[in-house]
Amino acid sequence: DLVTMSKDACLDAIKNASVELSQVTGIFSSCNPTTDFLIPTLAPLVAAKLGISHVQACNIGMGCAGGVQALQAAYNQCMVDSLRGVTSYYLVVAGDHISRMLDKESWKTAILFSDGISATLITNDTKSTAGFIIEHIASETYAGESVDVINLPNALAQKGEYNRTEIMLHMRGRGVFEFGTRIAPRLRVLSGLESFKDCYIIPHQANIRMLNELLPTMEIRADQLYTDGITKIGNISGAACFLGLEDMVKRNLDNNCERVLLCAFGAELQVAVAVLKRG
Repeated sequence: DLVTMSKDACLDAIKNASVELSQVTGIFSSCNPTTDFLIPTLAPLVAAKLGISHVQACNIGMGCAGGVQALQAAYNQCMVDSLRGVTSYYLVVAGDHISRMLDKESWKTAILFSDGISATLITNDTKSTAGFIIEHIASETYAGESVDVINLPNALAQKGEYNRTEIMLHMRGRGVFEFGTRIAPRLRVLSGLESFKDCYIIPHQANIRMLNELLPTMEIRADQLYTDGITKIGNISGAACFLGLEDMVKRNLDNNCERVLLCAFGAELQVAVAVLKRG
C-alpha cells in the first residue's frame, strides 16, 4: 500500500543521507486522495508508520505540481528554522496510488498515469555536502474559469444514485493540452534564470508533445530535456520530477550540467519550479 511504500522510501532516503530517523523534524507530503483515508492525510500516516511523533506533518497540494510545492513548503520551513538557529531535517514524500482514481475504460486518463512514491530529505545543515542545493523555488496557479479542467469529484458531495465512474478523475483533454503547451514562458519566468545553456530540465512526465514545447522557449537542446520517464516511469503525478531526478543521477544524464531545473504543471492549473545546484 502507498503508506508502506512511503515508509520504505523514507528509510532509504535517510540511509542514503547518513541521517538517523531520530533527527527527522517533519514530513511534508503531496498526494491526491488515493490512500485508504481522506483523513488522516499521507504525511501523518507516514509519520505513524515510521514510528515518530511530535513532528510537523503536513500534506501540501495535489496533482503534478504538488511534489515541488511540498518541497517548497519544506524549504520555506528550513529557512524559518535557520532564522531561529535550529538545524532541521524534513522528509518530502510525493506520490499516488493513482490507478484508484481512474476509469480504466477511459482512454482519456487510463493510459496516462502510474502508481508510485518518492521520498526526499531536505536540510538547512550548513555542514551537509551531499545531494543538491536549492537555489530557487517558486509556484503559482493560473486559476480562472478553467481551474477545474482536471477534476476529481467528491463522493461525499454527490446526491442520490451515481455511477462509480462519475467520481473518477476527469480531464477536459483540449483544455489540458492548451494549458500544457503554453506553460513554457511561465516556467521560464518562475525559474528566475536568464539562460538555460548549462541547465538540465526535468519536467513531470506529461506527454512528449507538451514537453517538446519547452525546447524553443528555453532555448535548449533535446539532450538537456528529460523525457525518458514517459516510457520508463510514467506520469506519477507529484513524484514524477523526483523519480526523474534519481534516474538522471544514476545514469549521469545531465552530463554534469551546473544546474537542474525541476518543473511541473497540472491539476488546479498549478505550476511549480525548483532550481537545484550540485552540493
